Amino acid sequence: MVLSVIIATGCKSGEGSDASSAFPIDRDVSLPTGDNSRTSLDWAGVYEGTTPCADCDGIKTTLRLNQDETFVLSQTYLGKNNDQVSFKEDGNFKWNDQGSEIIVEAKDITIRFQVGENEVTMLDMAGNVVSGELANFYVLRKI
Repeated sequence: MVLSVIIATGCKSGEGSDASSAFPIDRDVSLPTGDNSRTSLDWAGVYEGTTPCADCDGIKTTLRLNQDETFVLSQTYLGKNNDQVSFKEDGNFKWNDQGSEIIVEAKDITIRFQVGENEVTMLDMAGNVVSGELANFYVLRKI
């Protein structure tokens, strides 16, 4: 009997204090976005790998990411006409809004990388992870 009186009293509307005024809700509070590659990984460092090449033996790719959001990208085309052709670009990189990818831009290139634990994955032109037999060749490992 006492329990039903407590339940009935607690369920009455319009009487007593208004719970919404006792505990105001701030609807403009931003919720934390959680951890992402930018905030929770030790992403600064040097990454290396050999990416596929249509008309050579592969492209030895080295990417240095600095804490100040600058980069140095070196690419050497292996076995190209019995000679090696090299390119080196540097500049600033940008993070995407989610903090999971970086965009490396220099005068002649724009490359997107997904940043993971001790690796970066080169993305295709549409910003997707490459799939298929050659997918592992687009992963640069931290050295």
